[in-house]
Amino acid sequence: MAIVLVILAAIFVGVLVVHGYKQFKIRQQNQMSENEYNTAVTVWEFARLVKERIDAATRQGAGVLDFTQITVPHSQGYEISLELIGAYFRIYAVPSRYNRTGRLSFLTDNTLSVRASDRAGQQATSEDGEYKGDADQM
Repeated sequence: MAIVLVILAAIFVGVLVVHGYKQFKIRQQNQMSENEYNTAVTVWEFARLVKERIDAATRQGAGVLDFTQITVPHSQGYEISLELIGAYFRIYAVPSRYNRTGRLSFLTDNTLSVRASDRAGQQATSEDGEYKGDADQM
């Protein structure tokens, strides 16, 4: 009788562990999706700000940006970088820990179109599809 109780207890604990692991993976996936969406919004807003600053510098004939007024934003689970080439710019966002904080890499430029793709933690390219925010797209 004691053996049967031990076996039942072991099965119960095993089922409980499997259920806990599945719930952990679901929460992790939801957090990654939220990180990706928030990063896409952050990248777009930052690109809009940079474009406004470049356009203002061009209109004023300054030709030089005041970098003290531009701060690269932070996004949960992502590393964001700005690349300036004359009046052209690119903003990249890659997961800080691929497959833990996010899977998608993002890119936007003067067009303000946010592009995204699963690049295994590498930078997105201009050939990637436009990010629309829905999970079915990627």
